[in-house]
Amino acid sequence: MAQSLNSFEPLLPLLEHRPLGVFSDIDGTLAPIVPRSEDARLSTKCRDLLIALVEGGARVALITGRTLEDARGTADIDGAAFGASHGLELFVDGKIESRPDVEPYVEAARSVLKETRGLRVDGLIVEDKGPIVAFHYRNSLNEWAARAAILDAIGRSPAAERFVIQEGRKVLELRPPLDINKGSALLELADRLEVRSLICLGDDRTDIDMFQAAVRLREEGAFGATVAVRSSEIAPEVLDAADYVVDGVSGVEWLLGELVSALR
Repeated sequence: MAQSLNSFEPLLPLLEHRPLGVFSDIDGTLAPIVPRSEDARLSTKCRDLLIALVEGGARVALITGRTLEDARGTADIDGAAFGASHGLELFVDGKIESRPDVEPYVEAARSVLKETRGLRVDGLIVEDKGPIVAFHYRNSLNEWAARAAILDAIGRSPAAERFVIQEGRKVLELRPPLDINKGSALLELADRLEVRSLICLGDDRTDIDMFQAAVRLREEGAFGATVAVRSSEIAPEVLDAADYVVDGVSGVEWLLGELVSALR
């Protein structure tokens, strides 16, 4: 179970091993959760602090379920790397990379959208993310009924059988059944960015893969800490997977501020 992080002191040893990586989710971690995902933006303080970290020599990587285009629009941090679409897309050193085996799932996702277009759920937002389809039910009056209706529609879609279902905060996602997730993205980016230590932040079930990858690096001799971002919606397993916990985006702002000061 994660311990409350009320002082930066437990993380100070990480600064002895540089380059330091700061690997973070976006929504619910650096950006407050909003009713419509397209309206989300990094908090001004988080953005300023991340820029300061990049300028101070830290390796910043944002790992998210958003598409790369969407992620870079939401978090416009010059010098940051990205692992977008749960790692299906990478942006490193100014170059966009994606796996060729993802492409067949783009057409399959379009078929899912067609086969589920009769779904009628109040407040539902269906997001086309290329090879991923996301059904957001945060704005539904009856979230339990909305989730059940979405699962029923997915179950009746032949194309959906090609995907795996991943649950997040008030969202059901259909993802290609490939060995790619936020954890594999973290491992790839940590290697490419040549970090010797890292701090990993996240708030949702999909971020558990990142936490587990960070633990794997630690077992292999790297130095790292995982930090869960607590909200009223956080799943207990997220807290179980993390070393530390801070409260909300404001807690992340505090942590990043302490990190910037410590690096000076």
